[in-house]
Amino acid sequence: MKKRLLPLLLVSCTAAADLTLDNSVSQLNFGSIKNESVAELHRFTTLGGTVDKAGKAEITVELGSVDTRIDIRDKRMKEHLFEVTSFPKATYTTSVDLDAINDMAVGDIQQRRLKGELDLHGKKAGLELLVRIVKGTGGAFTVYTVEPAFIRVADFGLGAGVDKLQEIAGLKSITRAVPVTFSVVFREQGGDDDRPKDGDSPLKKVLPF
Repeated sequence: MKKRLLPLLLVSCTAAADLTLDNSVSQLNFGSIKNESVAELHRFTTLGGTVDKAGKAEITVELGSVDTRIDIRDKRMKEHLFEVTSFPKATYTTSVDLDAINDMAVGDIQQRRLKGELDLHGKKAGLELLVRIVKGTGGAFTVYTVEPAFIRVADFGLGAGVDKLQEIAGLKSITRAVPVTFSVVFREQGGDDDRPKDGDSPLKKVLPF
């Protein structure tokens, strides 16, 4: 009888636990094209997020952590595009089926289409994401995009900022639809896990910058 109860208790504990995003092994990238043919890859280095007991999921992006590999461009984006003093964060909210995730075995993969809302630069708009969810150990799971999500700068009042960046840099054009991809890991709060212990993310071994 005890052997039967143990798996049920483990599932119950997992379902009851809040989950938090592990920034050390999470990544969000976005791309841009300037002068019609020069493509570049950028990222944000500081992410946060939670999934509560009801399955409400939230991912936050610290816009001041933008990393384009060019310091002066980072500074200009913070000041003229994101206006981080007034709008320090972007937030994506959606819902996930925790029961379905808890029923997965470690290593199982599910593909889901998430319907949520992006709050960016004081504006809100719906954003649908096609993702895969991978069940990890200790109740953790990874969510990553199957295809890029395209964000239109006009939907979030960012057009004037892009114009300013284009003017300062002396560019002929900057794309107005931005592709975004991410891979994020959620873990139980305070739970044991296999995250890096030395503070150095394993993502650094494979990132292009």
